[in-house]
Order: sequence, then C-alpha cells, then structure tokens
Amino acid sequence: MSSSDSPEEKHLTPSALGTKAHWDSLYTLELTNHSSNPSDIGTVWFSDSDCESRIYQYLTSDSLSLPSTTTFLDVGTGNGHLLFSLLEDGDFEGDGMVGIDYSEGSVELARNIAEQTPNAEGVKFLRLDVIKSSPDLGFFGPRIAEEGGFDVILDKGTFDAISLSDEVVDDGSGRRIYEVYPENVARWLKPEGGIMLITSCNWTEEELVEKMTVEGSGLEMMGRIKYPEFTFGGKKGSTVCTVAFRRKT
Repeated sequence: MSSSDSPEEKHLTPSALGTKAHWDSLYTLELTNHSSNPSDIGTVWFSDSDCESRIYQYLTSDSLSLPSTTTFLDVGTGNGHLLFSLLEDGDFEGDGMVGIDYSEGSVELARNIAEQTPNAEGVKFLRLDVIKSSPDLGFFGPRIAEEGGFDVILDKGTFDAISLSDEVVDDGSGRRIYEVYPENVARWLKPEGGIMLITSCNWTEEELVEKMTVEGSGLEMMGRIKYPEFTFGGKKGSTVCTVAFRRKT
C-alpha cells in the first residue's frame, strides 16, 4: 500500500485504527466471543499472507541458528497468536516470551488463550504503552534485565496502527508518535546481536527501512522475508513486507 498520494507527504492519513478506543472496543468484543466459544481466538493479522509461518521459518533458518532459550518481546501482541505459533514445533521455550499491549482487553484475552495453549504457561502478557511508558528492563523480569534486553523483538502490524494515529509527542517537537517508536522499542533489544522483525502492510520495504533506521534507534537492516509479488503499472511489489533489523553495537 502506498503511504501517500504526494511525495511531499510523509505521514499516513489518520484513522480509527490509530486510536486506543478502537482497540479497546475490538478486544472487548473478542473477549466476549472467546468467553462464549473458547475456540474463537479472534483475529490473526496477516494470516492471508501466511505471515506467522514465514516469520517462524526465518527465525529457525540456519543463517540465524537461534537457540531454544531465545527471548522474545511481541509488541502490540493482540491475542498473543504470534508467540503461540512460535511454540507449536517446540523450537523455542515459552519461558523466554513476553507479549505487551496498551489495551487491557488484549492482555486479558491473550492470558485466557494461553491457559488453553500447550507449553504456554511460561509466556507473560503485560500491559504497556510503548510510546508513553519507559520502563527499565526489570519490568520484563530479572532474566531480561540480567541479559541486557531481548534477543528478538516482534512487531506484526503494531507500527502500522501507531502510524495511523494523529497524536503528537508531548515534547514540543511536533513529531507524530510513530516517529519516536523506533528509539522507544529498540532500547529493549540486546545491545549485541538483538534482532527486530517488523511486518507492515502500510509502508513499503524501503519506507520501513527509512523509518526504523532513524538517528537514535541504533538499528540497521539485516534482512527481509520474501512474500509473493505482483506486478502493477510495470512495478513489482507485495501486499505485506517483513524487514529484519539488528541493533548496532
């Protein structure tokens, strides 16, 4: 999806998807549905693109060789499905997984689903606003604090949602809140070799790289996940992109 109609326009057009009220309302509904039917876990974002399977394949590829003790932080976890999908084949341990979201309904839903998910008893779900809160690593538990951050941070559509907010940062700079997202989140990565994987349908791969490698984030592009491409107007593209970044030492 194109980010703008004009090359001078750098922001996405704000929408309800960028508001907390929208997500609180959504998760209130999904909690009700799950309570009535425990098999109803709610929306799995980007399922049409087989996104979670591709993320799993990338993380378990020989080029990364991540150990089973790898620690994960899922930002904007929703129903927690991305973390649960990583547990399915037993390559990773739930004790190293944390999901955060600014919606209390999201956290409650993810915790409820975790109770029904094999090997998920160690997965933590915490309420946290990544823009307005700045907790130290101890917030995530002693293990993360001792290790200096997470091995992998995952974002499946959260940066997209934040980019649709018209809220500005309360520091007088006039920046929209998505513009401080990279530096806010990257500080929870391990300083040596920490990986951040971001999936977007609102930004192109080139735009995502530009947005995430701004000064202050300490991130650099390290790879990408391939999706089926289509050709339109003589240009090739895909409906979804996932880009991997590494925290520079």
